[in-house]
Amino acid sequence: MKKILITGGSDGIGLATARLLAADGAQLTLVARNPAKLHAALRSLPGSGHTLLAADLATPEGVGLVAQLLDETRFDVFLNNAGVGIYGRFVETSLDQQLAMMRLNMDALTVLAHHYLSQARPGDALVNTSSVLAITALPGAAVYAATKAYIANLSEGLWWECKNRNVFVMSFNPGSTASSFHATAGAAGTESPFSPSMTQTPAAVAQELVRALRRRNKPRVIAGAINRLMMFGLRLLPRKMGINLMGGMSPVPEA
Repeated sequence: MKKILITGGSDGIGLATARLLAADGAQLTLVARNPAKLHAALRSLPGSGHTLLAADLATPEGVGLVAQLLDETRFDVFLNNAGVGIYGRFVETSLDQQLAMMRLNMDALTVLAHHYLSQARPGDALVNTSSVLAITALPGAAVYAATKAYIANLSEGLWWECKNRNVFVMSFNPGSTASSFHATAGAAGTESPFSPSMTQTPAAVAQELVRALRRRNKPRVIAGAINRLMMFGLRLLPRKMGINLMGGMSPVPEA
């Protein structure tokens, strides 16, 4: 039975992926900061033997708890999924909030990836959750998009470094997903501020993640056919035109 650790596992893509993996016979350990949501998530998983760890990865103490777990317990797969976004103009958004987002999205992810890969064995896999925004800027979420570019590029480098050890590393890049992420980021009263045609359910995204994890043939995977088409098109456009196009889809209205 495979043992799998998922951070950000109480909601959204993390929980949807956990349900698929548990249905496939894996034993899950879910990490999130809210104990009540974690217990509810755990009860929703098929199978038995699943565990949880309440830890706030925005704090050094929380990162330390998960790092210790990785040092002491071997997991076949680690889904490094915890992250947060902030919608708003750079200069109009609290600098402290943006720096805290950077610490969670980049620092915590890097620390935990290092702990996992330091003891990973052949056949193990690390998935770092990035975003389609790793490929392009998003005005109105500039720092968030930059953190996702960091994750994607880090993951690709780690894929190369680890492939001869037969340890798989992947950057998984979903687009807009109908989850609580957007309300937390500041999109008031909506599941997603983006077009419904561009928005996937967590279950649909999770299916693509699990499929990519089984195949293990790409260091960077973009979820959603529309997202793949759009990112391909943006690569063909002049950079200025692409940024203007993304600005037209920004969750923050143009001044």
